[in-house]
Amino acid sequence: MKKLLMFMLLLMSLAVSAETGDSLITVDWNSIKAEVRANPQRVQNLLDEFINVDSDLTMTAKDRILAVYGRTYLNNGSDMSIEIDMMKVRHDGKFEEAATIADRVLAKNPLNTNALISKIYYFRKLSGSDPDKEWMTSDSLKVYSVRLSRILDTIFMTGDGSREHPFSVTSVGDEYNFVNFFLGILKINGQMMIEKTDRLILGDTSEVYTSPDIYFDIKRVLELEAGVFCLDGNEIE
Repeated sequence: MKKLLMFMLLLMSLAVSAETGDSLITVDWNSIKAEVRANPQRVQNLLDEFINVDSDLTMTAKDRILAVYGRTYLNNGSDMSIEIDMMKVRHDGKFEEAATIADRVLAKNPLNTNALISKIYYFRKLSGSDPDKEWMTSDSLKVYSVRLSRILDTIFMTGDGSREHPFSVTSVGDEYNFVNFFLGILKINGQMMIEKTDRLILGDTSEVYTSPDIYFDIKRVLELEAGVFCLDGNEIE
């Protein structure tokens, strides 16, 4: 895990957008939902550009946020059940099987951070065990690592981790992956939900983040989980 963390932190330092700056862009879920309803193809086009690792990604910060958060109104959590299966086998150390299931997850949601990390785990392991496949693993690592970097970088634009300005996420996995691979903090001592935010109690700090806890806006997470598991979500009509 620590080796992967060092690898990902190196990528983050190379991929972080100059647009993050000091200004925060609060995610307005109602406006994003309305935009997706009115112009779903525009949001899909932004998403396609966002995941194209060969592009220079000249999108504005607002368009990046529309792509990342608007995507949830295009697929409405259709990847979540498959993701559960993927995480079960990954926790069992079956990285190749997890990577195979991750392909199915990413087909539903190309921005699923747990699936991207499952692919990175697998290709990192493959690159160390089979030098003959170095060319393939290098290209594959770039595809998944740059995409993950862009997602976490976009999350970073939306808050500062305080209760007043929480980072907006679209899954619980986003929270932990952001803390681990963007902030470089591995130790998390606890989690509690306060209304529509999650508070993680951190067991460590980093050069990027020094507060003892961090807050995430989970409004959309709750909607997606309700829609998928309780059949009571807010989907596009």
